[in-house]
Amino acid sequence: MTSRLRRFLSFSSIPFLLSCGAAAVSDNAVPALAAQGQELATGTPAGNGVVSFLNDPSTTFSVLDTQVPLNSQAAQSIIDWREGPDGVLHTGDDRRFVSIEQVAALNQVGPVALSLLEMYARGTGRVELPVDGAVGTFQGVPFNVAEARRALAVVNAQSVGALQTTYGLSAVAANAVVAARPFLHILKLGRLPGVDGTSLQNLKTATRQGAEGDPCTGATTCQSGLACEGIPGDASSPYGRCVTTASLPGDSAACSLFVPCQAGLTCHGLASGATEGWCRPAWMSGEFTAYSDLALHGNTTPQSSWQSVVGQATVPEDITVELDLVHNNPSKLVLTLEDPGGETALLWDGPNEGTPPKRIPVTRGIPRDGTINGLWKLHVVNPSGVGNGRLREWMLKLTSRYD
Repeated sequence: MTSRLRRFLSFSSIPFLLSCGAAAVSDNAVPALAAQGQELATGTPAGNGVVSFLNDPSTTFSVLDTQVPLNSQAAQSIIDWREGPDGVLHTGDDRRFVSIEQVAALNQVGPVALSLLEMYARGTGRVELPVDGAVGTFQGVPFNVAEARRALAVVNAQSVGALQTTYGLSAVAANAVVAARPFLHILKLGRLPGVDGTSLQNLKTATRQGAEGDPCTGATTCQSGLACEGIPGDASSPYGRCVTTASLPGDSAACSLFVPCQAGLTCHGLASGATEGWCRPAWMSGEFTAYSDLALHGNTTPQSSWQSVVGQATVPEDITVELDLVHNNPSKLVLTLEDPGGETALLWDGPNEGTPPKRIPVTRGIPRDGTINGLWKLHVVNPSGVGNGRLREWMLKLTSRYD
């Protein structure tokens, strides 16, 4: 990733740009914002979403200029590049974007334009996100994926009267919503004329109770019969998950590769190498991915990537790390995993164990009575200083239990 890419704005840094009727913004207009960093990189969900949007034949100059909205010079620069040397679409010299670096290299496409493109891609559902992933801020009201889904389910189905009396929309907003249906993405609702911030906030509040698996911030934000579990104590995330605490048939039964658990349960212990395990509720297992795009250029001091684990029970059982790592001398790398309590495990010792595999079960170092919800860190160091590469992403696969 170039130094320019590291300066991409966080889409949350300029939420006012997503309000109704937002004007196109020049990359030279807000220099102070360029100091705020975020990872918008090739191969990440955000990067893939932006590239997919720019390659879509329906992404015209008008869409870029008025809907994203970019300034006209940035929009034209993108279209010119896509049209190729002859300046005409749908001919043999047309080009398609394959990386964020290509987009960032265009004239007039700087950090603000890239941030606006990411916000538009998120708001229109082009970015793969977890249920608590931020979609955007509209009229000053932030929405994650689950909140957006619940809001759209209401505005697509309820009458004008119900939208006013039950969900708190103004008469103007309720009529505007019914006239504009259906809504397939939150961006359309957030920018709809007549729908102000008060109506959006009232709608979000009225639909705050999540279904099973939805993010939660406390007991009152889950539907009846569900509990909010796994909010990290280290404040690395405000969210847990809404889960059922009802007893399930087969809970705690023995299981194996050949004797699976009953529906709603998963077999714990097998990922750590055991031939027999025990069944626990499915919500007590999870996969968490960090799209780190971490440069490893002969780093004799540790480089670190981190991610927050939420929605699990209280302590870990199985811990597995999966790596997407490219390096021209990977056997020189030493990898260490750190749990939220600061306990560490030597994940891989390249100088003594060779090239790290893609999948590494953690069977040493981290105790199974420590904290599972919170910030996990992966540290990578190259003691020899020989070689370079990149940690593109890493995944934690966890199972948990109550202590």
